[in-house]
Order: sequence, then C-alpha cells, then structure tokens
Amino acid sequence: MMDFVTRHTLDLLTGLAMLVAVFIAVRWSTMPVLQRLAALFFIGIVAHLWEEERFPGGFTQLMTDKVGFTATNPHFGEMVLAAGVLALTFVPLFLPRVPFLVMASLLLGILEAIAHTAAIWMFKLDKLYSPGLVTALFVLLPLSLYGISYAVRNSLMTRGKWALSFLYMFGSLLLAQQLAVRASGMPYSEFLRNIKSNFAG
Repeated sequence: MMDFVTRHTLDLLTGLAMLVAVFIAVRWSTMPVLQRLAALFFIGIVAHLWEEERFPGGFTQLMTDKVGFTATNPHFGEMVLAAGVLALTFVPLFLPRVPFLVMASLLLGILEAIAHTAAIWMFKLDKLYSPGLVTALFVLLPLSLYGISYAVRNSLMTRGKWALSFLYMFGSLLLAQQLAVRASGMPYSEFLRNIKSNFAG
C-alpha cells in the first residue's frame, strides 16, 4: 500500500483536487470567502506541482544539476512534498474561521512566485522560465494577493496571527525540505551551502 502511495503521490493529490473542485462547484454560494480561497489555492498548488514535475517538468532535474541534490528515491521526496502541501493548503479548507492557516498557504503563493522568478537568474537559466513559473505567477500569486488584501481590508489578522502564519508556512516547508534532503543521503548543511553558492554566483 505504501509503495503504491509513494509511486502515485501526484495522481492521488490530483484526485483529491478534483473532489475539492466538485465540492466548491456545489457549495460555492454558501462558502465563506476564505474557504473559497483555500479550495482554489489547493487546486492551484496541485496544478503547480504538475508544471514542476510533469508538464513540462524538469524541476527535480534542475535541482540535481544546479545544487547537486540527487534523490535516491524520488517517489519518497514526492510523498514528503505532498504531506507538506496537505498540511499547508488542504487543512485550511476545513478551518476557514482560523484565518492564520489560510494566510499561511497564501504566503506560500507569494514565496513560490519569488522563488521561481529568482531561480531564472540564480541558476543562470537559458530562458526566462523555471519549471513551475507560469502557475506560480498566474494562479498562485493572484490568489495570494487577493486573499491577503481581503484579510487586511476586513481586519481578520493581527500581528501575532501574521507571525503564526509565517511560522506555520516556514516550519512546514523546512521540515519537508529537511526530510527530503536527508533521505537522499546529502547532509542538509551541504544542500544549504550549494544553494548559497548559486545565489552568490
């Protein structure tokens, strides 16, 4: 069973995204705005993973070429990534009245747009594209900007809640990244050094 899950992680996430799409199509008019945003963002992040890994794909190969990160079991890395995605973007769907959770996922949308844009010059790519850039800029970023502005306009967040949102996002990403890197056999400190050297270069 676990082998099936690890080999079909993205397919399972896609099935879940389809169920969410049906859910919001049926319940849209009765859903709070933050729940709508959480649902749309989850669907968007699954589309983003498809762009990164499958169509056109190449994100894993990019990391291998530029950072020296080679996953001994890429399926395990996908499963860890999926767990992080579920924690950050699926859980808030059921807790729309806990705004810091929804904002944590929307902060991820801002980060994805920045990271994929920065990757173009950081990794000295030949064209103005890194795998995942289109969905990051034209799906995740607009949802994030709208959702964050909605929260600000309606005074849904305090400074403390924004701090919680950032910590939840950062902690989830850091944990998933560390698990994936360490499972590959690469020391996490070496991974960070390679990122730093690419950034400096």
